[in-house]
Amino acid sequence: MTDSSHCPWCPTQPDTPEHLLLHCPRHHSHRMALLHSLSAIHPHRPTLTDLLGGCTNTTQAFKTLNFTRTFLQKTNQLHRI
Repeated sequence: MTDSSHCPWCPTQPDTPEHLLLHCPRHHSHRMALLHSLSAIHPHRPTLTDLLGGCTNTTQAFKTLNFTRTFLQKTNQLHRI
């Protein structure tokens, strides 16, 4: 997240973790890779809570957090969350 309240790539959208992880078109290809990786452990489309480790199953939460971290590293956005 930045000092601005709007996404650096989507000026009409809020600069939030939800936008970055689930909606920002700039990171679409990396998001698709993330969702593909998660499909084995999440039978549904992951929510923001899932991506941030909010699952009650600690093994699943740990794996999800690792995939989310990889997404953030590949998109060079680790500093924003």
